[in-house]
Amino acid sequence: MHLKITPQTKIIALITVVFLVFSPLFMAQASTVSTAQAQAPTTHLTTTSEYTNYVHNFVNAEGNCTYVEKPMFPVLINDSQIPIGENWTIICPLQADHNYHIYCYGTWINTPSKATTDYNFYVYDPQGNLISSHIEAAGLPPNLGTTVNDPLFTPTQSGNYSFVIANNPYVSKGAQEATFMIIENLACNTWYTSYVEGINDGIPSFSTNWAYEFVTNASYVELYVNVPETMSMYEARLYLMNNAGSPSLDSYPLPWEQGLYGNLNGTVGGYNFEPNGYVGVAYASGECMGQKMSLNYTSPNTGTNLYQLVLMGEVGSGNITFMLKSNFDATLTPSTIPSLVNPNTPTEIIYSSNDANLDTAELLYTIDNWKTTDTLNMDISNQTCNATIPGQIAGTFVQYRIKALDVLENNIEASGNYTVKEQLTLKITAAKDEIRLGENFTINGVLTPNDNNYTVEVTFNSPNSTQTINCPVSGDSTFVASFKPNSLGSWAVIATCPETQTSNSAYSQQIILTVIPPPLYVKYELFIVAGLFAAMAAGGVIYFLKFRGK
Repeated sequence: MHLKITPQTKIIALITVVFLVFSPLFMAQASTVSTAQAQAPTTHLTTTSEYTNYVHNFVNAEGNCTYVEKPMFPVLINDSQIPIGENWTIICPLQADHNYHIYCYGTWINTPSKATTDYNFYVYDPQGNLISSHIEAAGLPPNLGTTVNDPLFTPTQSGNYSFVIANNPYVSKGAQEATFMIIENLACNTWYTSYVEGINDGIPSFSTNWAYEFVTNASYVELYVNVPETMSMYEARLYLMNNAGSPSLDSYPLPWEQGLYGNLNGTVGGYNFEPNGYVGVAYASGECMGQKMSLNYTSPNTGTNLYQLVLMGEVGSGNITFMLKSNFDATLTPSTIPSLVNPNTPTEIIYSSNDANLDTAELLYTIDNWKTTDTLNMDISNQTCNATIPGQIAGTFVQYRIKALDVLENNIEASGNYTVKEQLTLKITAAKDEIRLGENFTINGVLTPNDNNYTVEVTFNSPNSTQTINCPVSGDSTFVASFKPNSLGSWAVIATCPETQTSNSAYSQQIILTVIPPPLYVKYELFIVAGLFAAMAAGGVIYFLKFRGK
């Protein structure tokens, strides 16, 4: 469709002259601490000083325009404001690579059978180039995201963007009420930095009041605001803008429309910037310069929650940092678990967060069951923290606790323990690898270190028999085991030193010994001896018989 609106060079030039005195666009956010009890304001948002100071209607050679100096105000399009065949341009400065929720809804949105108004939308960049058009059928809301599947609009450059609302002369049969809204959308669980100014001589400056949008499926949220020593905050307000009956576009929540103008329905809406106005479902106030603010709030909604956050400066100026937190599942898990700790050896303790980067971490440890405690500051690298516990003597039972804070303000703890014990070395050798049945196996062993008069168990195993011999270790760390096997074949031999309070268990290598049959003369020794005696006896008889008559 051909429009009267051409590239917005004249509009930009006019706005530059008219609003040269205003500060450039800054980013800001807010928080809250208490549950609000105030009543909804009776003043309509569009009549407040904050709105009238920064939302301007004017007409130039190219048509009717509304200039919104800060992307936080709803623009009300009244019935018959945009006649059929005409258009209205809304201009707003946006920052490159920031995400904005831009939507237009209201009475003109209707089912096809009842729709009469057909608004088409055209988006121009700061140079006046058409970057997107949205020409849905009558009564259907536009998706003004960067792409057709994106609920948010992300500019590629900073500057004044123009959004032309054209009442389609070929299809439209009405000019119904609408609300056009641009507000920056921020992610939960992310820190942001904003420049905020206080009030000067009772008059808010351009950077005094700001608002932003958050969307989360979490019912419980916490908000943190760090305030520099150069300023104090007047108030931070959290507004719940939707409920189960609120509209959505492409599965992305939209606020209750009347709530954008200060109206309140239960806990929903009431959005405003008036110092004495409704302060939202939760709020906080800064009393001193540099005072931090925080809040927590539980939404009654069972599904997605849409919040608008209002920040109001009071005295001074500076950069604040803030975050709306919805993730509370952070844990610490050990990257290394101390198991075999030698005496007098420093022990490194390493833990990692499963979620966000760590901000601070300390390790507390005790060697007397928490009667006394030592504290170590842990080194941090992104999601990992580490500290080294000094070496302890053998037999020491070390217990430790880790207390950490991540960048999402999650307090995380973990604990563990280990016992300091000597690591023993155990070796054995056999006097002979092969013996004959009836002989003894002789095993020589060495256990080091031997500071506690250990006893070693030497076990001899065959397929049909097992024998264990306890061998005391002498002062020179040696021991001897002797065993006479009762069967032929292979025997496996291994030595073990059981775990004690001061040492870990130790195992020697396994050696294989063989038992072979004895020599034939040994095997038949009785028969040979008996034969000899028999021969001798026979010889004696013969001798006796031969010589008895002589």
